[in-house]
Amino acid sequence: MSDPTPPALRWRLTDDQRQAVDAEVRRAAEERVPERLRDRDDTLWGPAGQAEVADRLGWLDAPGHGLEDRTTLEDLAATVASEGYTDVVLVGMGGSSLAPEVVWHWSGPQNGRLRLRMLDSTDPDAVATVDAAIEPERTLVLVSTKSGGTLETLSLFRHYWSLNPDGKAFVAVTDPGSGLEAIAQVHGFRAIFHGDPEIGGRYSALSPFGTVPAALTGADLGALLHGGARAIESSHAPVDENPAVRLGAAISALAKTGRDKLALRVQDERLGSFGLWLEQLVAESTGKHGHGVLPVVDDPAADLGRLPTVAKDRQLLVLRGSGEDADLEAAITESTDAGVPVLELVVEGDEALGAAFAIAEVATAVVGWGLGINPFDQPDVQAAKDATKEVLAEVAAGTPIPGADDVDPEAVLAFVDGLAAPEYLAILAYLPPSASAASEVGRLRTALAGRTDAAITTGFGPRYLHSTGQLHKGGPAVGRYLILEHDPRAERTIPAPASDDEPTNPTTSFRTLFHAQSQGDLRTLGAHDRPVLRVSLGSDWLTSLADLTTAIKEDS
Repeated sequence: MSDPTPPALRWRLTDDQRQAVDAEVRRAAEERVPERLRDRDDTLWGPAGQAEVADRLGWLDAPGHGLEDRTTLEDLAATVASEGYTDVVLVGMGGSSLAPEVVWHWSGPQNGRLRLRMLDSTDPDAVATVDAAIEPERTLVLVSTKSGGTLETLSLFRHYWSLNPDGKAFVAVTDPGSGLEAIAQVHGFRAIFHGDPEIGGRYSALSPFGTVPAALTGADLGALLHGGARAIESSHAPVDENPAVRLGAAISALAKTGRDKLALRVQDERLGSFGLWLEQLVAESTGKHGHGVLPVVDDPAADLGRLPTVAKDRQLLVLRGSGEDADLEAAITESTDAGVPVLELVVEGDEALGAAFAIAEVATAVVGWGLGINPFDQPDVQAAKDATKEVLAEVAAGTPIPGADDVDPEAVLAFVDGLAAPEYLAILAYLPPSASAASEVGRLRTALAGRTDAAITTGFGPRYLHSTGQLHKGGPAVGRYLILEHDPRAERTIPAPASDDEPTNPTTSFRTLFHAQSQGDLRTLGAHDRPVLRVSLGSDWLTSLADLTTAIKEDS
């Protein structure tokens, strides 16, 4: 391993933008933000003793604890590989799944370790796709939930237990004393790894929720954790030498000038999924009490050549190495010429990913300080969960879930008519997560982006409920929400609990749970007076989605 290069931050700003950023950086120095963060001073985010503040700072110690556990994790990975396991199916939502996906795309399978199969969806077609790709007897199932009671995760556990009821094929990651820990003990799981109760899910990338799957797939834990540890250590430095604190101060300063849409561009294609993790971290941390920074991953405005006309509410974060990149430099120049402030975080080498995780966590905490909000709670996430339970209770009592109207291009066009910055549109796709789905949703997004200067985001349901869903309800009331729902072709039942210690199922059908989550979010958005349109793409959703995109393009 080469000597690590310290992360660096630079920016390209107009005079007015620089004045705003410089003032926020000076305030961070005057209020001793690095020292208070190092000392776990919860008054950085309000009065002392706020719930979910002082007891949510364990992520600052996570890389060091991970290095202590490194040998145990690597021994587990070697053992299961030697026993003939070839795949690991990770069932988890939000913070339990997004960081492992980033690590997987960064390193891929290494040293003969396991191939990662992500399952953070209740869509029965998604479950069927994973089932078709694995052999249950050669598959380790990693059940990952901080609370130990996440409905989707426990439902998926029961499904895979029905396929292979062998405790040696299961590993749990959960907080001590959780319901999942009790289930794992009863079922004889191969191993149980404890998360830190003082780490919230979205800050858990370098905790066991990230390191256990990383070890199982053969990622370089040393580089990952050393990168994180060094970045945390650098966040204690004086502000002028502190890229993480300066980044958070810059993002918050620009957001307060109206540039509250954070576009992301990455130089290294191995970091292509970093935006999915950053979306949750930033949106769920800042989107509350009418405030919020909206991450916009893969913003199509630049590709459409429309950046100069959509520049007024954007800021651009570039995650890059130090090497020359003509295409990236051209994109940055186009942004600065359009008046878009550009923040460049330079991370490189073997430790780059760990450093990027840690710097983003510190920066997001600092954004919370800058905006005057608690970046560690998520007051509006529970509402959608409660609404889903209400829908499932209605189904149990004999009331079917209301169906969505068939997709109508004219209805979609009417829904987005007049959409303009600082508004945004969120396309919420209740589709099986896949490359083809992402591509088709991306084409729709691009078609709509050609009609407006507003930011457009995309997300797969129900994944986004544990991510950007918090900002949708708690952030500024400037969003419109287009729910695209399909009718799954596959069916997968949710088996009954295998022991009396487990909670009962609210439904026995993944199909019902999937539609209930869409309906629950529809109700929750409506209760927050958010404009929302829910439409059905039917069972042939690829064709319906392509036809919708074509109709919108032809109308322009």
